[in-house]
Order: sequence, then C-alpha cells, then structure tokens
Amino acid sequence: MSMLRKSHSEAEVSMSPLIDAVFLLLIFFLVATMIKKEDKDIDIELPTSTSALKVKPDDRIMVIGIDQAEALYLQGEATTLTELMYQFRQLSETDPDRRIRLDTDKTTPFHKVVEVLNLLQFRGLTNIGIRTYDEHYNR
Repeated sequence: MSMLRKSHSEAEVSMSPLIDAVFLLLIFFLVATMIKKEDKDIDIELPTSTSALKVKPDDRIMVIGIDQAEALYLQGEATTLTELMYQFRQLSETDPDRRIRLDTDKTTPFHKVVEVLNLLQFRGLTNIGIRTYDEHYNR
C-alpha cells in the first residue's frame, strides 16, 4: 500500500477573526467615550448676568451648590459645612489649581455664599467661578 504524501503548503493566517476583533474594539471604545457624564446640577434658578464669560466644560470641575433654603451640595449630592471643609482641605493638598464652580440660587442669602467663598480662600483654593444665567448664550 503506497502512501501519498501531501505537499505541505505554506500556512495561511485568516484575516477574518483579526478584522472582527478590531471592529469589536472600535465599537467598545466608541461606546465607552459616548457614556453620558454625571449630572452635577441642582434645581436652582441662577442669577442673571450681562457680562458672563463662556467657559469650556470641564469634567474635573468641582461643583458646589447652595439652594434657596441654604442647603449645601457637593457634586449634586447634599452635604454639610463640615464635609465641605474636609473636601476643601483634601483638595488644597492634592490639586490646589482645580477649577471650582459655585452654583447658587438667585434668592440665596449672600452671607451663605460669602461663607463658602471664605472657606475656599482659607484653604488657598482660588480657581473659582460663579455660575450665572446669561440670556445671550442661552438662546
């Protein structure tokens, strides 16, 4: 009985699985970058401004809110003055140049805004902006 020897041809690499993997990675990264950012806003009516500067959005911004009843919020979550002082201390040690946005209701007593600004100044945090409503940008 004679055995036929098959000639060994060069091995081929199939490109289909590689292309599939590349497309799956592409879809993964597209979906991962399109995830909605966490909403840090609270339900307040902003004071109006005629000379507000439009600032580019920043995901790393720390948002502090004060509503009509003088309740404090950090990143959209209710907090206390003690917790704010602790967060400001941590921030001054780790990232003193981080942007901070203060959202206050237009009927918030001014002494509460000054109290928060004084705490920020005490910790050396000076990159602070106060959010206002500007009808020129919001048309």
